[in-house]
Order: sequence, then structure tokens, then C-alpha cells
Amino acid sequence: MALRNITSFEVLSSPVAPGVPNVPYIQQGFFLQVTNMGPANAFLSIEYLASPAFVETKGAIKLFTNVIDESGMPQQFPTRNFLGAPVGFEAIDIPAGATWLVGVQYLLLPPPAVMLDPATGTTPQDAAMARGAVRIDAAAGTKWMLLATVRQVFSTYNAMGDVLALDSAAYAVPLIGGPEQNF
Repeated sequence: MALRNITSFEVLSSPVAPGVPNVPYIQQGFFLQVTNMGPANAFLSIEYLASPAFVETKGAIKLFTNVIDESGMPQQFPTRNFLGAPVGFEAIDIPAGATWLVGVQYLLLPPPAVMLDPATGTTPQDAAMARGAVRIDAAAGTKWMLLATVRQVFSTYNAMGDVLALDSAAYAVPLIGGPEQNF
């Protein structure tokens, strides 16, 4: 296997202005689209070197790790596996010619009533973030097409405590060595 750093990442979930009443919440995830350009199935591992480290859940925030395979069906990747050593997606078997999307994000959940502080309205003050480098580990001789994307969602709550999306954005993240990677 060949291990190399390919980019940096940041995932977070936090009020836009902590301590201010009824401000939007930002949720930012990191997604890596991987295409196996080889003639046979190939294994790929994606490792996240995070500081601070990922946390599984924190009040109104939950860590989600997802895999969407070539069928297009999203699958929740087991968080306990993701947080194991090394942190990330281990030994994913991707068919020849297939494109998968793997993502990690903190999502805002409807908060428990005890988290709704009258001083800040319905904005929970819980926050979680992780940032660092992304490494790829693949067998020597394999060829991949990689695209990295950050997606952001700005949310708020209604009076019933339901999460409402206000706005969203997405942008590409540069990769060391470009999108075509030969291992």
C-alpha cells in the first residue's frame, strides 16, 4: 500500500455568533468523491489526521460518516469504525470504474428542551469541530480520480424546535497532485 497526504479538511457545527440570540447555525462537512479508474476492484483507505479530534456526539450535534456507493444508495458508515485507529474509512473495496462518495460531517439535531437557553433563544450553544489533513492509502499500481468538496448548511429553529435550513454553499478543495492520482 502507498500512503500520501492529499488535502486538508475542516468539519464543524456551531452557532455563527456564539452567545447571540436566535442566530443561524453553520454545519460544514467534507466529502471526497473517488473513482476507481483501474481495470479491477481496488481497496482504498481514507485517513483523517484531526486536531482537535472528532467527537462522536455532543448534545445537539452528532457525527455522521457516510458512504454512497455506485448504486447511489447512501449508507451510514459505523461511527465506531470511523473513530477507530486510524481514524477514517478503512479498506473500502471499490469496483473497477465505480465512483463512490465518502463524507464526514457534524449535523445539528433538534435540541433537548434543557439546551434551549432563554438568553440565546432557540440557538443551542453546543459546538464541535475537527480539522487537519486527509491521507489516502491505496495499493501500488492503482489509479484514482479524486474530487474534494466542502458543503455548508446554515440552519435555525422554529418555535417548535424543528431544524430549518436557511442557506447552503459548496466549494471544491484543492488536492495535492491534482485530481488524478496514481499509486
